[in-house]
Order: sequence, then C-alpha cells, then structure tokens
Amino acid sequence: MNLLSVLLNTVLGVVILFNTASQAAKLPNGFRRPVDKSLVSPAWFDGYHDYQSHVEYIHALSAKHPSLSRIFTAGKDGPGINPAVVFFGTMHAREWVSTMVTEYIAYSLLEGYDTDRDIEHALDSFDFYIFPIVNPDGFVFTQTKDRLWRKNRQVNADKGRGASCVGRDLNRNWASAWGKSGGASDKPCRPTFRGFRPLDAPETRALAVELEAIREEQGIRLFIDWHAFGQLVMHPRGHTCAPSQQPSPHSPTRWVASELASSMRAVHGAEYGAGSACELLYPTSGDSADYAFDVLRVEYAYTVELRPGIGKGKGGRGGKRRSGGSAAGFALPEKEIRMAAEEAWGGVRHVLRLIHAY
Repeated sequence: MNLLSVLLNTVLGVVILFNTASQAAKLPNGFRRPVDKSLVSPAWFDGYHDYQSHVEYIHALSAKHPSLSRIFTAGKDGPGINPAVVFFGTMHAREWVSTMVTEYIAYSLLEGYDTDRDIEHALDSFDFYIFPIVNPDGFVFTQTKDRLWRKNRQVNADKGRGASCVGRDLNRNWASAWGKSGGASDKPCRPTFRGFRPLDAPETRALAVELEAIREEQGIRLFIDWHAFGQLVMHPRGHTCAPSQQPSPHSPTRWVASELASSMRAVHGAEYGAGSACELLYPTSGDSADYAFDVLRVEYAYTVELRPGIGKGKGGRGGKRRSGGSAAGFALPEKEIRMAAEEAWGGVRHVLRLIHAY
C-alpha cells in the first residue's frame, strides 16, 4: 500500500527566491507568522500568509503525517507508484486564494485519512502531487512591492527586446500551442508575456521535467491548475474556440468538468460554469491544462477559476473578463477563503470518486 500523498515544491521555491530572500524581512503588517506545529488546524484558513509562513505550514503538515507525506522538490525527486493526481496553485502571483485552496486540499486529505473511508480509498489509490506556490518569487513580490503582479520575476537577458521588463506569464509558457496568435503576448512588458521560447521559465521547465517523469512511471489521472477568479471550470483546449479542436460533447473530459462545476456549486450555492477558456474567458495559448491534455495525455485536465464570480451579485458571472482582471477580484476577502476552499474540496472529493470508477 503506497501512501505517498503530498509532494510539494518548497525547495524549488527557496532556490528561485534566493536572490530576493531579503525581502521576507520587509513583509507588511497583517500577515500571520506561524511558529509551531499547532498551526495545522482549520484556523490557518482564516487569513492570508507570507511566503515563509507557507513553507513552515507545509513542513508542519508533512511532519504531522510522516507516514502519508513528504516534502518534494520539482525536477529533482523521483515519482511514486500509483496513478498521479497533480494540483498547482499560485501560477499567477496575485491569486493568493489558490495557495490557500491547494493547502486546504492537502490538509483535508491528510487529516481525514484515519476517519473518512472516501479519503482513505483516495490516498490508497492515487499519489497526490500538490504544489501550492508554483510562482514563489512572484508571490513574494505581491506581498512586498505590487499586490497585482501576475508574472514571475525572471530577468529578461535578451537585450533590445524589452530588457528593462521583468517576468514571464507562467501560464502562457507551456509547450502546447505556445506562441499561437491571440492567446498570449510576445511583448516582454505585457502581463501575458509568453517568454521567448516554450518552457524558458525555470518554474515551468522544472515542473515539465517532473510531470514527464510522473507520466512515464505512473501516469497522471487528474490535473487541476487552480486560479482566481471567475468561478469557472475550464477544460482544454483554451487556445481555440473551434468545435473540432474541443473534446467531444459526450467525452469523459467534458463530463467530469461539468461534474466538478456542479459539485463545487453544491457546497455553498455559488454558481460555477464549465467550458473551455476560449468560450468562457478568452483564448489562452501555452497554458498548463492544454499541456497536460495534449503533451502528457491527461484525460482529466482542467483550469479552475475560484471565487469571486464575474459580474454583480452572489456567485454572479455577468460576462467575460479580460486577462488583466480587476483588483477587487484578486483580493478575495479573508472571510471567504474557507468557503472557496470548501467548494474546491467538495469538487475534488466528488471527482476522485468518478475517475476511480471510470
């Protein structure tokens, strides 16, 4: 019985953060700094936290459940045995609630193993690779300099092509439909800059190496990249709206997307829609879910946009939003963190039963 269940990229985060680590001492007031293992409790999800606190929390959670989990370094550690489930959080630096949601899923899996038969069955059937902060240097920058920063903090060394601008949009840097017109920007100063080549960001490159190894050794059963905001479950392909390029209407991929949206909606009544990114938001080329679907051949690959919804009213989705988004949408109130996390966990629980059965 393999119980390898929470594999996290904190070492990758520390390495990428190395040149800006001194910023951690300048974090603004209002961030909770846990100092002991008692922080592994529901109270963790009552507020947002600084990067170092997330590292401490992840270590404390793993230390509390040493037979079920271990810390994992993307691109360096070997894969497990069972079919894999992979969750990404904080691909875009400003989407703080996605960090909390992925940690809540890890917390729920580990804390519930001894008392919940569904969780026991899930952990005995799958290996879970959970990456709460895919973009750590960008995440720290949102807490020290610019709350709405989206990209990583990679220096552009290509002189004459926007060398003064920093960062790549990590969710436009994957090697699937990379560079397709309309789905990303080729200008380094734009928020959706795709990079100069596929996987030329250290984060996406390390993760791609790891995902390839996992696929070869175990196969990947489910992939979800958690984002904010819009209350949407988006299946591939995001780079085109052409019906011929979408999963068929009766495909398992579309069916599970609909089931995920419905089960998330059932938790607190917030409306979640299902469809492709092109249909629901805007075209996205070089994104992680398309890479998982087309390159890694993951049948159940999704991007989920968490709370809040688009438009006015509870769970409102009044229309498409632009890739720049709204400041209010990215700053989800702390009182709604737990609700967003419970919605995500409700969806994951349901989908894990489905993908195990089919």
